[in-house]
Amino acid sequence: MPTQPSGDSNNKVAAANRVKSLVDGINLPLKYERDDWQVDIDYYHIDDLPDHLRDWSFQTFKENMLTLYTNSNDGWDAEQKKNEMFAKEARYLIARSRQNPAELHGMLLFQMVQEETMDDDTLCNAAYCYEIQLKETARGKGLGEYLMKLLENIGKRWQMDKVMLTVFKANKGAFDFYIKKLGFELDEISPGACLPAKKARLFDYEILCKKI
Repeated sequence: MPTQPSGDSNNKVAAANRVKSLVDGINLPLKYERDDWQVDIDYYHIDDLPDHLRDWSFQTFKENMLTLYTNSNDGWDAEQKKNEMFAKEARYLIARSRQNPAELHGMLLFQMVQEETMDDDTLCNAAYCYEIQLKETARGKGLGEYLMKLLENIGKRWQMDKVMLTVFKANKGAFDFYIKKLGFELDEISPGACLPAKKARLFDYEILCKKI
């Protein structure tokens, strides 16, 4: 799991985490349009995320990921996942229909964190995507790619070194999406990159990154 940011006032992660709105000054609009499909994207700091959106985000995550978590090495722990999703530094991008604002299409949950590197004396600053979850009706329309581009743009705005995420090996569609479509690669601390193949096979996940 990502390392939590330090309290060092000179740390770029700490500086970002002192600011509520991380989308001010980014180069991409908080909206997505494709043909006649129009989507507005709302940004929330966890302190401002309404209860109904907390519930919706968790239920959408559960609908999409419960089977993968249940079959994973660590299994399913609802409370642990809620603690992660609603941590004090959590930020959300919530995509909703412009024509019908009550219709929600998906969400991206991220945090600014310091992450380990293979150099014991060096940490990297990362915009870490904890979750990106779309409703089934919103898939295949480019929205997920756009949400990830927004995160990359936010990371650049706050001078992060890279975007990072964790993905289950069993989630083949997600692997192809991140690596083939978005240009991610195995991070240096991912099991498949830093361990012998025999040991790496014991892990059911990889850590991906994209330098920004």
